Amino acid sequence: MTCPNRGDTVPGMQNAKRSSKMTKAELIRRVSSGALPTDTVLTDLARKLHDFETKYHMRSEVFHALIVGTPAEDTPDFVNWAMCYRSYFRTLQAKFSLKTLAPYAR
Repeated sequence: MTCPNRGDTVPGMQNAKRSSKMTKAELIRRVSSGALPTDTVLTDLARKLHDFETKYHMRSEVFHALIVGTPAEDTPDFVNWAMCYRSYFRTLQAKFSLKTLAPYAR
């Protein structure tokens, strides 16, 4: 799966004859409407984050804290990683209320 940004394709949303591209706004609309299950999106984003973490030998939290605001932030792979990281948490917040997640923020 590729992260839902910059028109990348999202698995499960492809036509059999040709793949369709979905913008981030379209992804959010579909998840919000229930057309694309949030669990599927979270699983795919977590898998992509794991791929980045394995490739760069760094956890996403550490990457985000170190890279954001530096010149390295502008490299294509790091842009995609940062957008994937942010998308993961936005999707998580859409699925659960902050009160539900608060006990896990210790």
